[in-house]
Amino acid sequence: MAPSSESLGSCIIVGGGPGGVHVATTIAKMCGATVDVTIVDRQNYMDWSLASPRMLVAPDDIDQYGYCMPLDKVCEFVGLQKGKNKTTFVQAAVTQVGPKSVTLDNGQTLEADVIVVAIGGQYSSGAIWKPTPDLTTRETRIAAFRTLREKIANSKHVVVTGAGPSGVEVAGELKAAFPDLQVTMVGSLLPNSPEVLQIRVKTALEGMGVVVKEGRVDAKEPDSDGTVKTRDGGTTIENVDLILNAAGFTFKGKDIADDTLQKDVTDRGQFNCRHTLQLASTDSVFCCGDVLAVPEGYYADVKGLQHADMTAETVGKNVVAMLQQKPLADFAWSKTPINKPMMTALGPKIAIGYMGMPNFMENFLGRTLKCKDYYMSLKKSGYGKGKTW
Repeated sequence: MAPSSESLGSCIIVGGGPGGVHVATTIAKMCGATVDVTIVDRQNYMDWSLASPRMLVAPDDIDQYGYCMPLDKVCEFVGLQKGKNKTTFVQAAVTQVGPKSVTLDNGQTLEADVIVVAIGGQYSSGAIWKPTPDLTTRETRIAAFRTLREKIANSKHVVVTGAGPSGVEVAGELKAAFPDLQVTMVGSLLPNSPEVLQIRVKTALEGMGVVVKEGRVDAKEPDSDGTVKTRDGGTTIENVDLILNAAGFTFKGKDIADDTLQKDVTDRGQFNCRHTLQLASTDSVFCCGDVLAVPEGYYADVKGLQHADMTAETVGKNVVAMLQQKPLADFAWSKTPINKPMMTALGPKIAIGYMGMPNFMENFLGRTLKCKDYYMSLKKSGYGKGKTW
């Protein structure tokens, strides 16, 4: 991508999720920064993955709340921010990322002064959290949720594998939407979270009728006799109709990095970066969000959407600084473990939080913010809802 005549330079952002869009918005808002930005994503929509547990049970509400945002219109809104930014959207799958170029699935190569990798992660199976590669349009994404909801409605017993934040919220949403449905959640309950939060969430889930079990399930479907066994074989769950996977987060860095960048990819598929969030060996490639590996000896003080936003802010500012030939800033990793604030939505009416506030206040905030629409009401104006779409 050649920069325009009045441009400082050009930037390609691989990934049109919240992190990638935040990078583009940060660049656009910087006074006096004129950068040609292209967001490339295989999907034509920005998926509000945070709300996937709600989309699973209420797909007809997706358009109302704006959970699947048209990326071309989001980019149009970003381009209207302060400054002379030019932001465009290209719908294509990226097959390879190099120091100053990306290769698309149609064989086309796009070049830029700076590349930003913001591809996030993906559960090993299923589309509870992020769309599978075949769901390239809003229509197919919504249709997939409707199909899955129909399977749930026709089931008597659903097993949710994984008991992290996503698994917990999927189990809660299922039980809230289908009170007569038998729901069993299998996994390590909210690992690395404070024990008090684990106890409160387990109590709330069991109060809703969810069966909470320790263990790990690798199967994607029940056995022919309707049973599901944990990995160690110690537990057998009977009369199961459907398995929903919310475990096994994976990263695709190794799949898209060219030979030059492979040295910076971890065994998990994340990218090792300097504190400026540039790749360890390549100045012109930045990373943000979950695909960014936490440096050894440091800790991420937030995860998911907040982590994407915070790292994207640093990346956006550093992209402009680099093009202006100014010093880059370091991202502020934590040097000590932190009890991370957390809010879980167990359907539209029950919220359990760990925010350092009195329980009644946490529950109220959770119900009015996360339970309502998974924070979409707080974020939608920043993506152009009601303005460009």
